[in-house]
Amino acid sequence: MVVSVSDIRVAPIGEDLSTSDLSLEVLRGFEKMYRVDKKIATGAFFAKGEWAVLNVDGKAERPSTTPAGGSYLVLAGTDRFDSRATGQVTLIMSHPVVVKTSNFEAQTYNVGDYLTVKDLGAGESTVTSWGTGEPKHARVLEVGNGYLVFETLGGVE
Repeated sequence: MVVSVSDIRVAPIGEDLSTSDLSLEVLRGFEKMYRVDKKIATGAFFAKGEWAVLNVDGKAERPSTTPAGGSYLVLAGTDRFDSRATGQVTLIMSHPVVVKTSNFEAQTYNVGDYLTVKDLGAGESTVTSWGTGEPKHARVLEVGNGYLVFETLGGVE
């Protein structure tokens, strides 16, 4: 087993720790959210703020082109040392949670729009506009310059 430590947090620090990380910031619901560590499917990788689905073995993998109701927001992805060491990612498996994120498909959104999660052709694992008949995973609460604030809904219609 090979263990490595990311150089970004070793002195001198290469990351500006005084700025917020827009990949995922939980604004409301953190104290009540249900977080679960799930094994990662072979070849899968996730950054914080992306979404995962569980395969038949209960392992986290990227969504397919067909949205699944059981899609979960990644709180701690495979870019973290502890995730690489354990082979697991931390998923938010409860709703509602209000988050601010820069992980979304670039398009026009309005407050109140529903969002879903599906692969858009390049292995994405982010939210995108909801279409009729697709599971609703989130609702837009704020549209900012380079970020969205949304509330998770749990993939229900």
